[in-house]
Amino acid sequence: MNHSTEQHSDKHPKQDFQVERLAFFSDAVFAIAITLLVIELKVPHFTNDTTYQDVLKDLKELKFQFFALILSFSIIANYWLKHHLLFKHIHNYNEDVVKYNLIVLLPIIFFPFTTAFVYENLTHLDIIIIPFRLFLANNIFASFATYFLYWIVTVKHKHLSYPMEKKDKESFTQKLLWTGISFTIIFAFTFFLPFEYATLGVIPLVIVNLKRKFFPSHKK
Repeated sequence: MNHSTEQHSDKHPKQDFQVERLAFFSDAVFAIAITLLVIELKVPHFTNDTTYQDVLKDLKELKFQFFALILSFSIIANYWLKHHLLFKHIHNYNEDVVKYNLIVLLPIIFFPFTTAFVYENLTHLDIIIIPFRLFLANNIFASFATYFLYWIVTVKHKHLSYPMEKKDKESFTQKLLWTGISFTIIFAFTFFLPFEYATLGVIPLVIVNLKRKFFPSHKK
């Protein structure tokens, strides 16, 4: 008997629904985390005496908050895209999948806090390194947790997912894994390099992305 036929013949009648519940629950967590980012963006208070120049000045003072919001939105969206791609292939689940999926969601809910912590202290050069490290740690945790969930359902319990195409695998094994490695390098740099030079740790990620863009692999 074909293995895949045997695999699906005795599946629980609510199996597909339970997998969808995991995906829907996860989507809700990602959506709430993204929404909370903008809640931290406080609207300037204006009065009848407020001038046009006052409005421009207040908006200009929000530039770091806008930048942090867009950056964190992009980061959370990137993790959601990876999560979405992974669940496109998952057709069954077990305790490991449920448990490690929750671990993936844990760092996601911290992004609104670590983002706000960074932009609220950008002008305090004596302490900015602390929130910056927390933000990096948040990304490191999210990157490797998502990669580990990928490994759980495609290697350790590969019977729980449909085979992935090479380009989908590379999205995890190259882009996501190198993202986590780059953030780890930056985190390490913060202990012996000035704050403004610590971001040089992103160079490996840039090199990998350029290589994938201009020298794509054509192997099957």
